[in-house]
Amino acid sequence: MNHIITLRDLRKKSPEYYYEQGRLFEEYVKNLFNLDSFKIKKWRRSRLIPTDTFIGGLGDPDLELIFVGKNQHPFAVECKWKSYFYKGKIEWARQDQIDKYLDFERKNAMPVFIAIGIGGSPNNPEKLYVTPLCNISGNTEVSKYQLITYKRRPTQRFFYDTVQLRLF
Repeated sequence: MNHIITLRDLRKKSPEYYYEQGRLFEEYVKNLFNLDSFKIKKWRRSRLIPTDTFIGGLGDPDLELIFVGKNQHPFAVECKWKSYFYKGKIEWARQDQIDKYLDFERKNAMPVFIAIGIGGSPNNPEKLYVTPLCNISGNTEVSKYQLITYKRRPTQRFFYDTVQLRLF
């Protein structure tokens, strides 16, 4: 029996494809940090892991960094890339993921930021938003209007404000 390949079949992507997209975006975000001012403490690279495998810290944010100034200021960044807003929104995380990020923030007493890339490609997004976790932790979806105040130039290097505890 012949199987007819539909447009829907062609749009389906393998899990490996999505993990590779995540890894590329993480690397893009990591490269926006000037390594003279920021030290990478941990980078939990996206990778495909069998469901029966336990790895500690798997749900923690992608990057843990330290801003080195007069004092050291640790923080974490979770990286999310989406190809486009659907009806003005994206689903940025599942509730169990959000709960893990909040738990990480509380247990480690360090702010968590969410870097969201939209459009273009994961290693060269059209738009980039960086928001504190607390601003979007109440919903699994976020609209482009909620993110507009956190929009930044995608090629601009990061700066950490130690007074406001904000990543710009």
